[in-house]
Amino acid sequence: MGKETKSARSAETGKFVTRPIGAQKAAKFAEVEGLKLNAGSKSLSEKLSASGLKGDAYRSEIVKAFKKG
Repeated sequence: MGKETKSARSAETGKFVTRPIGAQKAAKFAEVEGLKLNAGSKSLSEKLSASGLKGDAYRSEIVKAFKKG
């Protein structure tokens, strides 16, 4: 039997399909880069997560919180 390989390419466009990396993997990347959340950012993140926001809604609320003017 031959080895079965799967590519993560779109059948329509032929381009590679990307997926979100997830919270645990993002935390590992941040740790390697030496990035840490300050207290205000951490509390905002916890508040938004507790309210059930995910994806685009979560990101838009983060942007609103830190947008100036």
